[in-house]
Amino acid sequence: MIDIIPAILSPTRDDFHRRFKAVEPYTEWIQIDIVDGKFAPTKTIDHEVINRFRTAKKLEIQLMVEFIEDWIDPFVKSKPARIIVPVESARNPINLIRHVRRHQIQIGFSLNPLTDVSRMQHIIDKVDSVLLLAVMPGFQGQKFNEKIYKKIQDLREMRPDIYIEVDGGVRPGIARTCVEYGANALCVGSYILKNNEIEGETYQEKIKKAIEVLKEDIEGVSSSR
Repeated sequence: MIDIIPAILSPTRDDFHRRFKAVEPYTEWIQIDIVDGKFAPTKTIDHEVINRFRTAKKLEIQLMVEFIEDWIDPFVKSKPARIIVPVESARNPINLIRHVRRHQIQIGFSLNPLTDVSRMQHIIDKVDSVLLLAVMPGFQGQKFNEKIYKKIQDLREMRPDIYIEVDGGVRPGIARTCVEYGANALCVGSYILKNNEIEGETYQEKIKKAIEVLKEDIEGVSSSR
């Protein structure tokens, strides 16, 4: 089964609550993007908003921050199902993996579009997932970088059973191709949350339809996983 994971990047608590409640009925997983304004030139909500929020859904926290070790503990307290950290800012990835796993939380590493998958070589057998960013971090609505297809293949060769997520610029057609190349999950922001192409009388109806369209796009695809 391929996971369609709505990705929420919100600058304020009210915006986060509105988007979360809109996608919550239609998905098992929800990704929350956290940006510090340094790793990428935008800034979002922080751990205080998430720690006060209650949901039965599986949460994936993607941290796009510098000095990742200074950010981990507040989000560990949130008890998400998975935490994603950028390989580019992890000074001691082995210690990070051990620390997060100690709290019974899955850990994955993200790679920016310009980061080669060889950065994962020494830790890929120790992580639960790898997230490939197909756009530069911090902004939704960017164009998908097609070089990501080859990176999916390369990761699959490095570790055949690794859970691979693709994040950024995903829409119908691209979603199907990502799965054909071996992706397990598609993290989708703009197409689900900001899509004016989708018909629907309400914001929530548009979100429901967008998720349905993505599921239809990947239906029956034979993944190379």
